[in-house]
Amino acid sequence: MKKHIILLVALLTTATTLNAQGVETVDSLSRQSAEKHLFWSIGVTGGFDRNYHIVDMSYMNEYRYSKYAPGMSYGLQLSFSPLRWLSLRVEGVMLEKNYYRDHVIGGTATSLPDTTINQYVNVPAVLMLNVGNKVRLHAFGGGYWGKWLTSARRGVTYAMNGLTTYEENLDFESAESQVRDNRSDIGLVWGGGISTVIKRHLEIGVEAKWFYGLNDVQKPYMSQLNPRYNTTVVFQGGLSYWF
Repeated sequence: MKKHIILLVALLTTATTLNAQGVETVDSLSRQSAEKHLFWSIGVTGGFDRNYHIVDMSYMNEYRYSKYAPGMSYGLQLSFSPLRWLSLRVEGVMLEKNYYRDHVIGGTATSLPDTTINQYVNVPAVLMLNVGNKVRLHAFGGGYWGKWLTSARRGVTYAMNGLTTYEENLDFESAESQVRDNRSDIGLVWGGGISTVIKRHLEIGVEAKWFYGLNDVQKPYMSQLNPRYNTTVVFQGGLSYWF
């Protein structure tokens, strides 16, 4: 929470500084387009994320899941702004929804850690409200569709000679995976940010967004299933070109 507060203060401080400098606004990029209130933009983004793997631990007493795990994200954006204060934005985002886990051996003090690296593609569509002239603040919300692309795990396990490390990749084509793993990813997304024009037609900005997964990452393949969901916070910077 403290990190989020510091980030918000930094964004507001940046907005105040840039506003005082009289930076050119998106609304001044094209007089003809401004009169029609019609703007298009395409952009690229990159940053990092923190994934919260939410698990119902009702009968999994031997496992401990981390609160969050770090990952990377990058993507493309396409925005349509029929009004100066309103935009419709569609993205294609590659991001990691990772998690840490410890397997506590019953009756002992031994804990076997492992890390799971999950690669997803998410396609969010959001409505975005824009406030400001020289510097713009944004707030947005909507939904997303996605797909689970790859999964790899590395950790520690028991072997004949004692503890040993291992690495393995999940094969989605295997019979076990097709029965167990739900590769469809659907959920809600919301967030906010700040941006400014650094050169004619070019806009730079930073934002934070939350991907709230609504789909269990498992199919109903057993009677006593422990539901598992991903909630991912993404912090990113981006560069857009307006035309």
